[in-house]
Amino acid sequence: MFARNQSQIATRSPAALPRPAECRTCTSAIIAAAWTWSATSAPSASTAPSGYPRSCRAGTRPACSACAGCPTAAARRAAGTPRCWCSDCRTAPSPRCWDEDHDVLPVKRALRRQLQGALPQAAEKLQGLQDQCREEQALPALTLLTGVSWGVTLRGGGRELTGTLRTSEEPLTKALCLLLAERAALTESCCVPPCTTPSVVVQDRAAPPDPTPAAAPTPPEAPLDVWDPPPAEALPPREMDVFSISQRRLDRDPQQEKASVLRDAPGVTRLVNVYCNFHPAWSLQLLHRAAPTLERLRVDYPREAHLRAVHAMPRLRRLDVVGDTDLLAQPPELPALPPGHAGLQWLRMEDLPRATTQSLLRAHGCTLEELELVVGTAGSRVWPKSCGDLHSLLQQSGLRALRRLVLRRDWYRHEPAACREQRAEVRRVLPGAEVLCSTCDRVREEEA
Repeated sequence: MFARNQSQIATRSPAALPRPAECRTCTSAIIAAAWTWSATSAPSASTAPSGYPRSCRAGTRPACSACAGCPTAAARRAAGTPRCWCSDCRTAPSPRCWDEDHDVLPVKRALRRQLQGALPQAAEKLQGLQDQCREEQALPALTLLTGVSWGVTLRGGGRELTGTLRTSEEPLTKALCLLLAERAALTESCCVPPCTTPSVVVQDRAAPPDPTPAAAPTPPEAPLDVWDPPPAEALPPREMDVFSISQRRLDRDPQQEKASVLRDAPGVTRLVNVYCNFHPAWSLQLLHRAAPTLERLRVDYPREAHLRAVHAMPRLRRLDVVGDTDLLAQPPELPALPPGHAGLQWLRMEDLPRATTQSLLRAHGCTLEELELVVGTAGSRVWPKSCGDLHSLLQQSGLRALRRLVLRRDWYRHEPAACREQRAEVRRVLPGAEVLCSTCDRVREEEA
């Protein structure tokens, strides 16, 4: 590309030059100074003109001044150069993003990608939103709709966004209030004096609560950011790891330790490394005792009874489940969630039968935001070691809230070309979700 552009400039006048190539980084047209560089100039940092950056990303295309530290970069930014977004880091790009060849786009293009196909579908779903709103969600919806102005704070992933939502008769604002009441599980934890602006606080459930005390009250004319302690029903985090006990074989059965764990299980909010294959009866009893308060769970090699016990947990939000071949003879299919259940926000599945996988996705389709699925690319092996119709399975699972999908390959089949095709097919049926491959995108593992 570099040599070809250089040859064109040597033989043609600037006025006759073809449309400038796009910058590989931000896709904006390269500034004119770079395109008037004579072919007699050597392609080196010492001979590059001031408008031409001294570094070229990956050495294959010239970059524009908005994406490198050239003297005109500040002027370009001041003139309104579009800001960029890194899809890999899910934030504004840093120098590391350029070095590691991340997927960086101008913010408007990144926004179009995230919303591809979502707005027409959203218009259809808004039609039935009012009928789907339950009574316990209708009260906060009415509170939002009848307020004059709301100070809104969004916290999650170590970040905080604040702003003001002014209610009006404008249809989109009304729809936003209804959607916020239905999806954010709003709770009213205090009374705000009438002279101040009410505040809606929505926190990312995957992030820890803000440990800092509430700030002093602000003057009435400023939006009031209220961050109260968790409501009385919120539970302090209690974790339990039973790896050393549940992995022991029957000939070394730790009866006293198992009894102690069962005594301590009520009130636990996070339970990990529950291996069900060595002590199935005890592990099932443990799941039942921890069920009322459990919010995060990692369970390995469950039988159908264990899966149904997990499915009935009312507060569970994060689940990591690893199956085995014992479930293949009669794959269990899980029913819809009973009323009053929170529904999963994060789910990782490995080695579950296809029918079980799909039933679990359907049950949590309204709430599931992040899914990690261990599955292979298209091939001749059986599910889930290879899969040629993953897009069809996901399309039929009703994943209305999904925003991130990670396809984990581990030791399963992974062909780069087939992987690109598989992800493209999935993006077409899940246009609002980010679709990543753990191998191609080097995605780190998360814990339940």
